[in-house]
Amino acid sequence: MAYCLAVRPLSGERTWSVVDASYATVVPVKEWLEAHRYLWSPNTIRGYAASLAQWWSFLEQRGETRQWAEAGVPSVTRFLSWLRNGRTAGHLLAVPEDAPSAETLSARLAALVSFYQWQAAVHDVPVAGRLMRGRPSRAPSRGLLAHLDARQGRASAPSSLVKVRRPRRDRPPLLLPREIQAIIDGCAAWDDTSGAGWATSATGCSSPCWRRRA
Repeated sequence: MAYCLAVRPLSGERTWSVVDASYATVVPVKEWLEAHRYLWSPNTIRGYAASLAQWWSFLEQRGETRQWAEAGVPSVTRFLSWLRNGRTAGHLLAVPEDAPSAETLSARLAALVSFYQWQAAVHDVPVAGRLMRGRPSRAPSRGLLAHLDARQGRASAPSSLVKVRRPRRDRPPLLLPREIQAIIDGCAAWDDTSGAGWATSATGCSSPCWRRRA
């Protein structure tokens, strides 16, 4: 598991870096953070370092740290699912209660895209080309302020092929089996024997609840 680590150089203020499971510095991430240390605020550095620590943990769990420069859309998509599922590789029927919000996932994705865009510009790492669509903008990257470019009509800026789905407010909740059984047990059925009319049964309905029993 990778970690976001606070470091304080002998000459300078506290900053943040990322170390892997063996506590060795993740060099590609360190280079990227160092290049932006005087361009971004300390909070931005910390947030981006935390995002890349999670990405590196994901790669470690899959045994793909050596292939970090070969990632593509499928890997990034699985990374977002991994975060939603509590950092496990399995698929869950219901989202965990402590799952990160859509805003948090968007921040993690933004950090990852920024990292690979810089790697493409400096070291010709091709990952950003697989993750983005549209023509690259000649304007310098603005980090967390990149959303302002879209408002100003910069259509040439590329956009990510991977998107974070925001939950629909009008979507009905997912019912668990015991909740479905409770609904069935509470269904009303027409009781011809007692003449009591519609009545509920603890054992459930033998016919659709809305249909009068013949």
